[in-house]
Amino acid sequence: MHMVSGHQDFNFRDLEQITEYANGYHVEHPVIQLFWEVFHEMDLKTKKKFLVFLTGSDRIPIHGLHSIKIVIQKVKDNTRLPVAHTCFNLLDLPPYPRKEIMVAKLFKAIHNTEGFGLV
Repeated sequence: MHMVSGHQDFNFRDLEQITEYANGYHVEHPVIQLFWEVFHEMDLKTKKKFLVFLTGSDRIPIHGLHSIKIVIQKVKDNTRLPVAHTCFNLLDLPPYPRKEIMVAKLFKAIHNTEGFGLV
């Protein structure tokens, strides 16, 4: 059944642990710390919307979230929304200076995406 519906173990700490960073971001970077704080405060529905935003699907691969390779890279313009490149599981994340801005921009990007619509 996992082959059709995807794995149901939403262990999002796995996703955090396997994430790679680029263009000046690293696991200890304040913006990355803020991103994960905001992410872990999201409810399950919003986290699944984030998966759609980033990967095009809210399904977890059969081998779990730790099998998804994602990269968060720094982009300079912090007036822009985050941008996801779904084919590469790549997130362009501007260096938002405050949590309120991170929440507003990230949620706007997440909630205005469609994904691939596969059932």
